Amino acid sequence: MHPVLIILVLSLICATVLCVIIGNFRLILALFAGAAVGLSLLFWIILAIFSAVVPHGKIYREPSGVYLWLLNLAYAFVCEGAGVKIRQSGLEKLPNEPFLLVSNHRSQLDNMVQCLVLRPRKIAFIAKAELFKIPIVRGMITRSCYISLGRKSSKGDRSAIETAEDYINRKVMSIGVYPEGHRGKDRKMLKFHAGSLKIAIDTGCPVVVSAIMGTEKVHKRFPFRRTEVRFDIIETLDPKGRKSIELSEEIQEKIRKHIEENEQ
Repeated sequence: MHPVLIILVLSLICATVLCVIIGNFRLILALFAGAAVGLSLLFWIILAIFSAVVPHGKIYREPSGVYLWLLNLAYAFVCEGAGVKIRQSGLEKLPNEPFLLVSNHRSQLDNMVQCLVLRPRKIAFIAKAELFKIPIVRGMITRSCYISLGRKSSKGDRSAIETAEDYINRKVMSIGVYPEGHRGKDRKMLKFHAGSLKIAIDTGCPVVVSAIMGTEKVHKRFPFRRTEVRFDIIETLDPKGRKSIELSEEIQEKIRKHIEENEQ
């Protein structure tokens, strides 16, 4: 998916056609820039319209294919526009059934990169409640079955876990979690919260252990340099017969070791 490239190509075509019509190619740069801005705005206006029609707070039994496609298109626009170059490995380790994706957390770009790599697999993330208040984002992630996590309420946490378990049990989609809860600073992982691992223990679904590296550098290099981001599938674990704390500690150690061995 290369929405930015498509917009730039269309903008160049529009600018060229207009220059031919008016007979003045000295305006081509200005017309190209205007067309690029206009088409980009149109792209986000269309997403805003789709988002606005989604009811607030509704939980859907399954995601909309259209909204998942639009959400990934938006992710691709942001990553491509920010100069993100994605490198991936280990996709052959993914199970053929719904799974729980567990990853470290460094940037707001993390789940965008992961969703782009994992498409066309259906996956939704457990996300902080604040994201469901952002225009455009709210409706898109709601209709894609992202799950709101109420950080101030243990009842809200349990509700999020139950919803995730329902999606996996019905084989609707896979679920992604960041057990750190917050983004780590200076590349250091925070202590994992074992609660999210109950999703795998209760459902028996495979746990896909993964690591993401480089997303924290993007804002420092934008807009003049591209940033290489790595997303690696490390291993798939069977959670049966395991305790959440034990499993959490093992996963964190695997991610920590992988990052130490592979990060530049």
